[in-house]
Amino acid sequence: MRHAVALLSLLLIVPLTPRPAAQSGGDAMARARVQRAAAALGGEAKLRALAQVSLGGISVLYQREQSERPEGPWLPTFTEFSDVRDVTTSIVQRTSRTRGFVTEDDMAWSAESSALVADGLAFRASNGALSPAQTPWDLGELPADLGPEHVVVAALDARDLHGEADRQLHGSPHHVVAFTYKSARVRLILDQSSAMPKAIEITRARPFDIYWAPWGDVTQRVTFAAWLLEPEGIRFPRVWEYSTGGVVDGTVDVTRVRLTAPQAAAPVVSAAALHAAVAARQRVDDLPLGDPRRPPAELAPGIVKVPASWDIVEVKQDEGLVIIEAPLTSSYSQKVIDDAAKRFPGVPIKAVVTTSDSWPHIGGLREYVARGIPVYALDLNVPILRRLIAANYETYPDGLARSPKPPIWRTVSSRTVLGSGVNRLELLPLRTITGERQMMVYLPALKLLYTSDLFTIRDQMVFLPAMVGEAVAAAARDHLDATRAFGMHYGVLPWQTVVDSATPKAYH
Repeated sequence: MRHAVALLSLLLIVPLTPRPAAQSGGDAMARARVQRAAAALGGEAKLRALAQVSLGGISVLYQREQSERPEGPWLPTFTEFSDVRDVTTSIVQRTSRTRGFVTEDDMAWSAESSALVADGLAFRASNGALSPAQTPWDLGELPADLGPEHVVVAALDARDLHGEADRQLHGSPHHVVAFTYKSARVRLILDQSSAMPKAIEITRARPFDIYWAPWGDVTQRVTFAAWLLEPEGIRFPRVWEYSTGGVVDGTVDVTRVRLTAPQAAAPVVSAAALHAAVAARQRVDDLPLGDPRRPPAELAPGIVKVPASWDIVEVKQDEGLVIIEAPLTSSYSQKVIDDAAKRFPGVPIKAVVTTSDSWPHIGGLREYVARGIPVYALDLNVPILRRLIAANYETYPDGLARSPKPPIWRTVSSRTVLGSGVNRLELLPLRTITGERQMMVYLPALKLLYTSDLFTIRDQMVFLPAMVGEAVAAAARDHLDATRAFGMHYGVLPWQTVVDSATPKAYH
């Protein structure tokens, strides 16, 4: 992690948003409390003098969005990082490598990569140009203006700084002050005794994040611990805990802190280029339907699969259309509904089927609820779906937020028949070790089985063989006479190919 200077020149560009001058307005009591916090951290003058902060450490992210169940335990991803946080531009430059856990072969660290994070978006720099990168979830994603080294300064500079009701945190009383930062609502939670900032809460929409976009305006809390007095006379927390909606997202162990500005190289990217890159980033809501490289495929008369990163299936039955899966966002579901209307004119949508609880898979359900379309869902997934339907959509209201409507649940606890005729569907809970929160969809007249998101078989790659075995065992348990199969992330295959892809250890 010694070559973090690769993109340091990016930190010298003109700020995306000028830092506000100090204001004398706001709530006097709140202001006094923040000034006391600044003094506890080392003094307002020292905090304002900070230009760049260099950090290193390791973090663990819990993949709440796609683990076996919402309640955990969750799959972890580890990141070893080196960050330079520029509080004058609110830009974070990161060099990092990651490792996760799926199989033994997936335990190696990734190649080291560098990214620049600005306005909540990450970019890679190559030959003077910027391209989108995955935004770090932890220190890299937290705006430098709101980090522990600067958040009290941001609060003092806010025009709308005000106090809120005191609250208990970790068994002791805390003061709460609040202000706005760009489009976010920020709360700073201060210990009444020590005046130290114990936590920051940020409420905002996250429209560029494939996992968080479906949840509307979410509140993320960053809680700090292990405050050490650094050589520069400023206290800095070495342990950070991230949580959203009261559930822990992950933790950060900061092992290196440098509160002096590092030497930066000459700029290689202009401010105009960074502005253009920020403006060009696509919201999840704006993703087009489907994938131009893989056109929609008719699996059988009246059954069309629209491939994308998350596929959907349109099934025409005698009584109307059934849509299998509702991924991404309400906007994407609008596109699916419009596509189905063109493909099957005059045929109403009578139901939507959601077969798993992964966030990208369920994110578009709110649009169907807004239109009064019944939702067929596994019994174990109804609690998380209720939370999705109840999500706060203040910044970017969708159809359900504009016109609230109660959902029409069709809860699936056992084999459930949907429709009649040749395209009749049978919904079958998997109830397997890994497929606890997933269900299959079987078309008995066509001997065609949909295996949800349990595994993927594509281009001679099997992900994951053990889970293929679970599907094969579940099909045998339910006496299915399948000759073909397909899933959310793979096209139609002979059932024998699926059987042959299962490994013996999958059954143990």
